[in-house]
This record gives sequence, C-alpha cells and structure tokens, in this order.
Amino acid sequence: MSIPQLPAVSPSESVSLEQAIQIAFRDNAQVKASRYQVEAAKANLTGQRAPINPTFTYGGLNNSVAPTPTLNVNDPSNYSFLFTVETNGANQWRTSEASNQLRQAQADAETAMLNVRQSVTNAYVAVQIANRGLEDERAAYEDIKRIRDLTKKQFEAGAAPQTNAIRADIALTQEVGNLLTQINNVKGARTNLNIALGHKPEEPIDSIEKLEYVAIHPNPAELQKLAATNRPEVKSAEFNRDAIRASVGLQRSQYFPDLVVGTDLRLVKSGVLLVGFTMPLFDFGSIHGAVKSAEKNAKAQDAQVTIERQQVRQDVESAYEALTIAEGTVDAFQGGLVPQAEALEQRIEKGYVLGGNTILDLLDAQSTLRSARIAYYGAIGNYRQALAQLERAVGQPVSALKTAPEIAPIGGGK
Repeated sequence: MSIPQLPAVSPSESVSLEQAIQIAFRDNAQVKASRYQVEAAKANLTGQRAPINPTFTYGGLNNSVAPTPTLNVNDPSNYSFLFTVETNGANQWRTSEASNQLRQAQADAETAMLNVRQSVTNAYVAVQIANRGLEDERAAYEDIKRIRDLTKKQFEAGAAPQTNAIRADIALTQEVGNLLTQINNVKGARTNLNIALGHKPEEPIDSIEKLEYVAIHPNPAELQKLAATNRPEVKSAEFNRDAIRASVGLQRSQYFPDLVVGTDLRLVKSGVLLVGFTMPLFDFGSIHGAVKSAEKNAKAQDAQVTIERQQVRQDVESAYEALTIAEGTVDAFQGGLVPQAEALEQRIEKGYVLGGNTILDLLDAQSTLRSARIAYYGAIGNYRQALAQLERAVGQPVSALKTAPEIAPIGGGK
C-alpha cells in the first residue's frame, strides 16, 4: 500500500516566521491600504495648510463705469481679483485638525501592522502544527504497518488467528485515511498562510522553522504599562479627539472677520487696492449649531479614549490568562499524559509479542499514543498563538516567538 505524499516545497519557498511577517508587511492588502490612508492624510495636511486661493472674476453686471452693464471684454473694469487673508484663525485650526488626522492615520497604520503580525503568526504556527501532525501520522503509519507485518507472519506460522491479521489490515487502511486527512490539513494551513501574507492561495509555501516551545513568565503589571504606552489604538483615539477639538475652533472662527484685498484691471494701473473685511452679519444658528455639534463630538471622543484604554487593559488580562492556561496544558502533557501513553504502548506491545495482550489492546494503545502526541503538539501551538495574542495586546513583539529553542521529543518514540 503506497503512502500518500504532500506536494514538495523547495527550500527557497520555505520561510521563517520573521520572514513571513516582513513579506506580509510588504504584500498584505490591509497594510497597503493603511499606507495609502497615511499618504492621503499627508496630502490633506498640505492642502489645509495652504491659504485660500485668490480668485479672478469677469462680469459686466458690476460695471460702475458704463451707464449700462456691459460684457465688453476690452473693458478693464470687468476684470477683478480678490484675495482673502484668514485673520479669523481658520487656517491654523484647519492645519491642527489635519495634522492630528495624519497622526491618527499613522497610528491606524501601526494597528494594521499589529493585526497582520498576529494573523501571520497564527497562520505560521498552524502550518507548524499541521507539519508536526503529519510527522506523527507518518510515524503512526509505520508503527501500524510493522504490527500488521508481524501479525501476518504470526498468522502464517499458525501462532495467531486470521482475525488478528484482518484487524491489523483494517487499522492500516484507517491510518492511510488519517494520513490523507492530515495532508489536507497541511494544505489548508499553507493556504491560510498565503492569504495572511497577501499572496495567492495556491502558491507553494512552507515553514522553515520547526514547532518551538519556551515558557515565559512576564509580570502582569509590567505588561499593562507596556500596553498603555505602546497600543496605537489609544493613540489613534487621542489624535482623533484632538482633531475634533480643533474642529471646534474651526467652526467658532466663523464668528471673526477675514481680511479681503481686491482690485480690478482699471484700478491696478493706478496702484489702487481695495481693502476690507468679511464676516457674518447675523448667525441664524448655523455657526452656533456647528460649534455645539463639534463640542459634543469632542466629549464623545473623550469617552471613546476611555473605552480604548479599558479595552487595552482587558486585552492584556485576557492574553495573559490565555498564556497561563496554555502553559498549564503543555505542562500537563509533558508531565504525565504523553509519557504515560508512551510507556503504556511499549508495555502492551511487549505483552502482545509474548501473547499476554490482544491485537485490539495494542491498536488501542497506539491510537491513544497517537492522539496524545497530536494533542501535545497542538497544545504547544496554542501556547505559541497565545504568545502572539499577548504580543498583540501589549503592542510590541515578544522575543520568545523568535528565540525559542526547538522542542525535544518526549520519551523514546519510534
């Protein structure tokens, strides 16, 4: 019976976790979108800093020279120029608003990169788990194949009933199905990693790093301090609040006058400029309403900043709790379940060879060991993903994700 094979991936197509993250920072659509938003905010700031554009008008209806309005294109008094100087402070308020919007876009871009880092890490670890699971399935296949061959020889020698040989053949066929399932798991994990990177799902890719595990024991209080300093969501909310506060000033500036300088072609020849100012004669409520609306929006954003800070604290607490639970699960497998399952399988196999245990006892023990190993490495993967969750909650990389040593197999194994 042939063993199913996974499509090969060349070494050049296998990447480390850090390489995968850097590729995603380059190719992931979410990161690209956030960068375009930053560029748009920069362009907006440039525009908002600029003074009001001067205007040029042509119109004979305002001709005060000729008794009758005329559209004579040769009449210099029909051409006028107007330049407004924003003495009401609107330019400064617009600049402040746009500047804070740029800072908000930059903070949002940092958030996007944190999100992508976590999703890539989770996808990469899922590939590692799937690869390790495939190794365990292949080892289980070899174990069952060895037992099948032994049972067949015992039957042919008259030392075992034919039912044992049939049962071993069935177990081997079932394990082929398990292999096919695990191969599909690896393919699915690779597809998800490609999507996280921003690549086509079918592109060949694999993890070059083996599944790793090292326990870290951070101080929860220090984690909260780091998160309060690093999390860009809080910075984004604060910059948005400052932009809204600038909007209050911008709306209120409409109450104050702007300086207006103007002339026409007839007057400019004699060096005459007309200087005046413009401001609302009455406010029927539009300016007052705009100011009040901006003030209320600023207060609402103050509340949003508080919500973001509370969410950050909750994120850190949840991530730390997940890390603690994941470590306890790994310890439980390392300290008891896996070694016990390995010892049980070895004892029952020896008993089967000596006639003290049945084929069903042996196959059950092998199945238990296989499940324990797969669950153990899955628990290590969960711990690694809990580290990624903690990294996201704190807002900065956790060095253990890149420096953890490769795990050593528990027990002798086969």
